[in-house]
Amino acid sequence: MRKIMFFLVSLCFIVMASCDFGGENYVRYYDYVNIDSTRVQDSAMVGDTVHIYALAGAPNGCWSDLVIYFYPYNDSVYLINSIGLYESYEGICPEVYVTKDSTFQFIPDATGTFIFVSESRSNYPKYDTLRIVDPQ
Repeated sequence: MRKIMFFLVSLCFIVMASCDFGGENYVRYYDYVNIDSTRVQDSAMVGDTVHIYALAGAPNGCWSDLVIYFYPYNDSVYLINSIGLYESYEGICPEVYVTKDSTFQFIPDATGTFIFVSESRSNYPKYDTLRIVDPQ
């Protein structure tokens, strides 16, 4: 009986000694970040090259690899959004605002009004309008 008790106590001691009670917590995921600002000119002519500037930002230094996307939603609406990588050990993040900017070229092939929607994680969508006229 003593041998069994000694064995169980030894086993418990080994199990407890091999456990790490440090509580290390690692988090890694991709998510949307904010589009802080966009710049789109008010008007242009058919065939002109319009430069669309976007600035994305994330709230702390755990964010990295920000990528800004610009793509059509339909014939007259275009979306601008950004995704970044969040990676943290123990939830400790440097207090720095992470940014990324990009410029896209848009060449309209028809007259009309084009709407550019900047989608953000924590802000309401922002709308910019571009009016395209005939070069006559």
